[in-house]
Amino acid sequence: MKKNFPIVDSKSMFLKQCFTLILLFVLSSPPVQAQTIELSIEQALIKMKTQSLAIKGSEANRVSHENDRKTMRGNYLPKVSLSATYMKMNEDLGLDISPISQAVGQVANLPASKTLPSTLVLQNEEFGVLGVNMIWPIFTGGKIYHANKAMDAQIRASISEIDQTIDALNTELIERYFGYRLGLKALELYQTSYETMKLHQDHAQKMEANGMISKAQRLFVEISVSEAQMEMQRSEKQIATVKQALVSTLGDTIDIKPISELFMVKNIEPLDFFIEAAQGSNAQLQQVDAKRELAFQNYRIQQSNYYPTLAVVANKELINNNLSHLVPDWFVGVNMRWIIFDGAARTYKVKSAKATVDRVEFLRTKAQIDITVYVSKLYNELMTHVQQLETLEKTYEFANEYVRIQEKAFAEGFATTKDVVDAQLTMSKVKVGRIKILNDYILTLAKLLEVTGQRDRFLEYSQRADREGEDF
Repeated sequence: MKKNFPIVDSKSMFLKQCFTLILLFVLSSPPVQAQTIELSIEQALIKMKTQSLAIKGSEANRVSHENDRKTMRGNYLPKVSLSATYMKMNEDLGLDISPISQAVGQVANLPASKTLPSTLVLQNEEFGVLGVNMIWPIFTGGKIYHANKAMDAQIRASISEIDQTIDALNTELIERYFGYRLGLKALELYQTSYETMKLHQDHAQKMEANGMISKAQRLFVEISVSEAQMEMQRSEKQIATVKQALVSTLGDTIDIKPISELFMVKNIEPLDFFIEAAQGSNAQLQQVDAKRELAFQNYRIQQSNYYPTLAVVANKELINNNLSHLVPDWFVGVNMRWIIFDGAARTYKVKSAKATVDRVEFLRTKAQIDITVYVSKLYNELMTHVQQLETLEKTYEFANEYVRIQEKAFAEGFATTKDVVDAQLTMSKVKVGRIKILNDYILTLAKLLEVTGQRDRFLEYSQRADREGEDF
């Protein structure tokens, strides 16, 4: 019996083999590691401003108000419109002239078949007309002028809103950027402390084996190693949280390494300098000023309702069909409208608008006081951080010497493991305490510059030659 063998397509078999090899290569290849990008605080601020959705939303609001402002300017100009009318009446529009027709017929002795019409048609029952119309307000009691001024105030308010948004995001970015930097530096210190403890643990085990220390002392070292490891692990988790928040503020998903160092500038301007800057440049006060101007212009608009309005009106007929010749082809005139009595509505609207102006004035005065108090609070916090750092620098000198003495005494058998561990933990706390103080100082400085309208000066402070760095 003859067997039928399947026909194998060599081309398709080759393609299947190639596909299998590519698939195996992809599956066996190691995963691509995300590239870490080094980012300075200056680069981070630029990146945030270009990618922030909150800033883009505020910018869109400003553009909207600017277009409204352009629309409002058009009220100074005449408005020209094209109008078309078609009408069908139940009968022609005319005058009854039968008495005149009869009198003329009798005088002229006309036959009955030659009677004159009894109606003079002025307008056919069906007609249409196409024309152009114009109305031009020439006096509105200041309504158009003050409405335009109100739109100017609205634009200033939207610009202040943008500044407030950028200020808040700047402070948020600085907090998260240097918070991430703090976490990384603290982790380095905790790792160094852990490695030091591990080394001390190894020495303690050897000294116990030689009978130089007790088991209890060796166990104390091991407990200290475990505590150092837990501190390191806790720091790693905190870093992951702060890093995620930083990426969120930047509006990106890249892996970032902050390269700008923590810093402190001890010699800064006096308190009065910052208070004066806040009164003139604070974005919140500028927005309140814009709202105050907006309320005042609305008050003037309500007052303008007491005055008459005058407008030039005109019409020009372009095309007509069956329109009476008695209707003029064009006309120009002046229209006046003056409300004499409206049930005292204008009076109460004016009073309401004036009350709004007073309310905004009170709010501005309160805002000035609150901002002055807040600036003083932040400035005092800055000075406190400076004092804390100066105290810690003195503590570092004692801690460094204390570690040296305890390690030497331990090696000679005059100190216990607890003495050495305590000295090293104290040194580690002092080093971590320094960068924490620097981070607190930076955040307070960012808030102070935000409230005083000087956010752009942060980079100037961070690059000053007399700044304190991360290391002692």
